[in-house]
Amino acid sequence: MFKNVELYINSDINIMYSNNHHVVDIYNPASTKGGDLKTINLGTYNETSGFSIIKKKESKYSLRKNMTGVTLKTIIVLPVDFNGTLLDYLRSKEQPEINTFNRFHYELVNSCVNYYNFTSEVSRYKSWGYLKTDGTFDGMAGQLERKLIDYGSSPLFYRVDRSKVLDFGRQTWTLRAAFIFRDEKKVNWVDVFLKPFTMSVWLSLLFIVVLTIVFLRLIKITEKRNVRLDAEIGWSYLLINILAVFCQQGIAGVPLFISGRITFLFMLICSLLIYQFYSASIVSRLLTKPNTEIKSIEDILHSNLKVGCEDTLYTKDYLRYTTNKPTKELYLTKIIGKENSSNFLSAEDGLVLVKNGGYAFHVELATAYPVITKTFHDRTINELREVQMYMSQPMYFNLQKKSPFKDTFNTCLQRLAEYGILNRELRLWHPKKPEGIHATMTLTSLSLDYFYPLLTMLLIGTIMSTIILTLEICLHFRQTTKETETRTPVFQFVH
Repeated sequence: MFKNVELYINSDINIMYSNNHHVVDIYNPASTKGGDLKTINLGTYNETSGFSIIKKKESKYSLRKNMTGVTLKTIIVLPVDFNGTLLDYLRSKEQPEINTFNRFHYELVNSCVNYYNFTSEVSRYKSWGYLKTDGTFDGMAGQLERKLIDYGSSPLFYRVDRSKVLDFGRQTWTLRAAFIFRDEKKVNWVDVFLKPFTMSVWLSLLFIVVLTIVFLRLIKITEKRNVRLDAEIGWSYLLINILAVFCQQGIAGVPLFISGRITFLFMLICSLLIYQFYSASIVSRLLTKPNTEIKSIEDILHSNLKVGCEDTLYTKDYLRYTTNKPTKELYLTKIIGKENSSNFLSAEDGLVLVKNGGYAFHVELATAYPVITKTFHDRTINELREVQMYMSQPMYFNLQKKSPFKDTFNTCLQRLAEYGILNRELRLWHPKKPEGIHATMTLTSLSLDYFYPLLTMLLIGTIMSTIILTLEICLHFRQTTKETETRTPVFQFVH
């Protein structure tokens, strides 16, 4: 009676045979796809005790999971070309950074194919499906719209226009994309050598130095008058001694008076503490990850960074129809540019430009992270920053509009999540963010950018001392010559 009736796996038809009063559940996995009519015994009925239902421990779709003989058509979107046959490529897990979320989604759907024991006929497209000028969709969404395939093996963003022509199932993937760029430290010798202390601390230290020099001069003058006639009391001598103390170089001589010794003792203790605070602050500043000044799309727009995007249809579609003003301006001024040149690149080419510096590249993070791990140095990884152009977007399983297989696939995908298979596949296909030198115990070496101010100071000091030495020699020579000329000549008396 039901052989010519169009039934599917989601059918809910129970019948009772009049001859033996057996109650059975009747369904067909897919009568239009080569399925056979199937029955499941539910129980019996009699007039005395009524219905006697056999309690089933399994759910409806677990009982109907054998769909032998059914063939369903599907499409997977693979924008990047590959070598070999389609099925061999889909079975392989090499280079997970290429066609990432499409291959991940196929793994989940293929698990459902095996669970329900049906056959899938897979073909490949390069577009997920976007609205055309005639109001229809191209790509995978267009195939679902025209009912040429039963379900999609690639996930889709939920969009109102798509929801009118196809159905969405369970979420399987969350697409995270961002602009990645190097935020290189801009070395400023003022920041490196003066930032450890605030201006008030520097002024306080200067006041202490001046006060100490004045106090020591008074002590030295007293020593010269009463104890040590040859004591040095010059200002330059005292200044050099105080600087030597603060630079941990010691002092040229010990004062004879107890007051002078106490002064030097406390200066040594003070200089030791200041030296420790200062050196520790410089080291921590050099090792600490600096805060970036670029935190939004507007910052990227007004920065000196060149901008590019991964060559994907969903990124181009977003940039073309976005109403966000900074993003639209960024697209028109830096991505398209005045010469209408294309800055849509492959992930590998774009990340090479990021590695070289001065370039911000928008890319899916699951694609970028493996490339960064393989090709970037730890120090470069530590300089990377991310700015999202749009929020993380969930992606969903998709089928024909009012498809009888929607609950079937949703049940299977939920089962994969509950058993941990979904998380296992996520760990494989969505790698963790690369860790830089702060997560590993890599030693940090200072570059010449940090060291050149010290060499400059040394060079300036050497030049100044050479000039002063030359002037001193000239003055001394001039003074000696002058004394020789003005000296009274002495002649030997001749009798």
